[in-house]
Amino acid sequence: MERLTIQQILDNSSSDVKKNDIEYCLMDCLGKDRVFLHTHKKYLLTFEEQYKFNKYIDKLKESMPLAYVLGSQPFYKHHFIVSPHVLIPRSETEILVEQVIKTGERVYAEKQSVKILDLGAGSGCIGLSIAVDKPEWFVCLSDFKKEITNVIYKNKIKLNVNNCVITVVDWLTAFSQDSFDIIVTNPPYIDKSSSKIEEAVKKFEPSHALYAEECGLSDIKEIIISSKKSLKNNGYLFIENGYDQSKEIEDFLVKNDFKDIEVLLDYNNIGRFTKSRYINGQKNSIKNC
Repeated sequence: MERLTIQQILDNSSSDVKKNDIEYCLMDCLGKDRVFLHTHKKYLLTFEEQYKFNKYIDKLKESMPLAYVLGSQPFYKHHFIVSPHVLIPRSETEILVEQVIKTGERVYAEKQSVKILDLGAGSGCIGLSIAVDKPEWFVCLSDFKKEITNVIYKNKIKLNVNNCVITVVDWLTAFSQDSFDIIVTNPPYIDKSSSKIEEAVKKFEPSHALYAEECGLSDIKEIIISSKKSLKNNGYLFIENGYDQSKEIEDFLVKNDFKDIEVLLDYNNIGRFTKSRYINGQKNSIKNC
């Protein structure tokens, strides 16, 4: 195996791999930042570093997402451990974190306590981000496979989070009546027949976190129905959903006695999140913001 300098690697980078991804791989292999790469271009990689770097590049050439190659993805204020068992956190989901914190602050001001459920938590990026920011709140994170909750646990340890619990459960089946002030979820919401999914996503990311029946709405509908039991009176439900699903979700929320329904926009001003409040038997209002 030939050892190369940083300069040689950057100069001879493959057109199959983005230069930015190559730099991230180098930074991970060397344990250095980007400044080091560009100020120490004559640095000769050790055999161990070169071997690790070559393995990374081979995976990238197979179209494996960078987050799975490195085993980590930045999200909100932290880096989260990821594996092919969990969905790669997306930057737009940070909006969900911000909105839940904003609502939780109002709940805490009134009750002096907040209990939040991150349902179908995946890597735990939503719930753990909230728990780190708000150590006085209580956060429960759940998902349906041990392989998934193991990733959450690793991130819990990495971030030194003490105000949360992790549980293996299929949606809301195991939670008791009136358990939570807020439920937040990024469930599977893609129609199985959709042709708009990137090949790398289809090939590498877990299908259970992507696809749902009924044009992508089956899991969302199940969550809405089940959350009526698990939410406290005046409890809030936050859902991440597809760009074209807001109207159907609003209608289903109304039918299930949710009120104060808001369609929240992503960074491209597209309705990608739905916030609502559950009060049994109350009339509903819908607004966009």
